[in-house]
Amino acid sequence: MSAIVLLSGVAFISTSAILVTLAGSPPTVSAFYRNAFAAAMWLPVILVGIARGNGAALVRHSGRTWWKFFLLGLFFAVDLWAWHRSIFLIGAGPATLIGNSQVFFIGALAAWLFKERIGRTFWPGAVLAMAGIALLTLTRGLGNDILAGLLFGLVTALTYSAFLLVLKSLLADEIDLPSVLFWTALIAALILLLPAVWERNNPLDESPSAIGWLVLHAFLSSVVGWWLIARGMERLPVWTASTLLLMQPVLTFAEGWIVLGQTVTVVQAAGAVLALAGIRLANSGNAKA
Repeated sequence: MSAIVLLSGVAFISTSAILVTLAGSPPTVSAFYRNAFAAAMWLPVILVGIARGNGAALVRHSGRTWWKFFLLGLFFAVDLWAWHRSIFLIGAGPATLIGNSQVFFIGALAAWLFKERIGRTFWPGAVLAMAGIALLTLTRGLGNDILAGLLFGLVTALTYSAFLLVLKSLLADEIDLPSVLFWTALIAALILLLPAVWERNNPLDESPSAIGWLVLHAFLSSVVGWWLIARGMERLPVWTASTLLLMQPVLTFAEGWIVLGQTVTVVQAAGAVLALAGIRLANSGNAKA
């Protein structure tokens, strides 16, 4: 059941690329609004909880927990910023592929940090899934600045891995989930203001239609999507969650075909099938958290 809940969340966050495309906003501005609007949507939940006498669970945290909140927001902000830089330099396909290599970092760290026993089919399944994602995404070659793009892609994978590990740690501490998601979104939004100013992109310049798409983006991705993913992660090993998150580019590919009318090649279709087979294989071994 937890896997189904997590996959439902992945389905919601897979709409991210479609909604960002429809908004047409600069990457950092889009990332800023995604988090700012998400924080605004979670704020009433926090206030209602406080009004009901649940303030201790929502805003009164230990110093250790506040540090985890900060790290979660920082890693999420850097992940989004670096991923968009990688897209600009080497293209969306290669950037997506490198970013999803988080599955290997998670696999290497899960046993050490959470004492999880990795399933015997995890590694071959992860390799198979990444091969499928490569066929799915590498259709237009690499951009001109390959080295810088690869470095930004690696930063994306590392910060995405760190984000998932810190999130799992907070869930293990049984911190109230709305509190986790609210503070993460708020901290990430504040951090993303810095590169937005540096890039001379004013968030206030966005059109009403762009703001509308970004509000929907925040609701589907950062509110509903990550709430479901976090709920699923509560009872799943982090390495299992990392493999299920590989469904995101597969679902985005399907949505691009359905919503945007993007052309599907035989190679891409084969890649989607291969990725699904790899994800299934990675989770078919016996392991216990």
